[in-house]
Amino acid sequence: MAEAVTLLHGFTLAGKSWDDLTSRMPARWTWIAPDLRGHGANPVTPCTMDGCASDLVALWDRLGVERSHVVGYSMGGRLALHVATSLPERVQSLLTIGAHAGLEGDARAARRQSDEALASKLENDGIEPFINYWSAQPMFAGLERRGAAFNARLRALRLAGDPAGLACSLRGMGAGAMQPLWDDLSGIGVPATFVAGELDAPFAASARRLAAAVTGSRVVLIPRAGHAAQMERPTAFARALQDHLARSAVDSGSATSSVTSA
Repeated sequence: MAEAVTLLHGFTLAGKSWDDLTSRMPARWTWIAPDLRGHGANPVTPCTMDGCASDLVALWDRLGVERSHVVGYSMGGRLALHVATSLPERVQSLLTIGAHAGLEGDARAARRQSDEALASKLENDGIEPFINYWSAQPMFAGLERRGAAFNARLRALRLAGDPAGLACSLRGMGAGAMQPLWDDLSGIGVPATFVAGELDAPFAASARRLAAAVTGSRVVLIPRAGHAAQMERPTAFARALQDHLARSAVDSGSATSSVTSA
């Protein structure tokens, strides 16, 4: 089997959300894009980082994958960090997009309350009103440049979600529920790249903080992109991912952190 790359999607999405990206990549890797708990065809509960990590181990074992490159976006990026710190023996390299290693203090408590309110909104209003609200957030404005056809497919993917599953994910895997990992990041010993959209200022700052904590890691900022950089500018992100995977084949992790633009 070619080297495996496991792709972890964001909240309200599913494994199919990576199809647009993988179609732009060389046929050099084996792509694994599961539906995470509470999403797509995976109704398994409870929705926790540990539970999703166990699902990944079971999937890798079933496919005969000893170690995988792990790529995660937003919620999936936080899961990727969890997997890299808790299952280092199964991770070949790490790349996150628009992610952080957990909120702290008052910010975490406030987010937990916010996530609970969103979970209740899902349960009370149903999927379509929630997706209308979620998709209209400013952080996703850059997706409009992909045009009507792409956004119609993305909306259909989100509308296929199950309200109970997404509410479960918010309560168990939301940024408020997640135990912060900042103190554990120094133990990551694999090649790591932290990606953010250049226009996504909070997560560009988080990418820099992640890189400062992980020896030998890099920050890559995707120009003219917001939170969903891999969907907003997929060709630019595909170049960044190819570069990361190529570097991971030879990178000893001993270099100093750096910031580049794709």
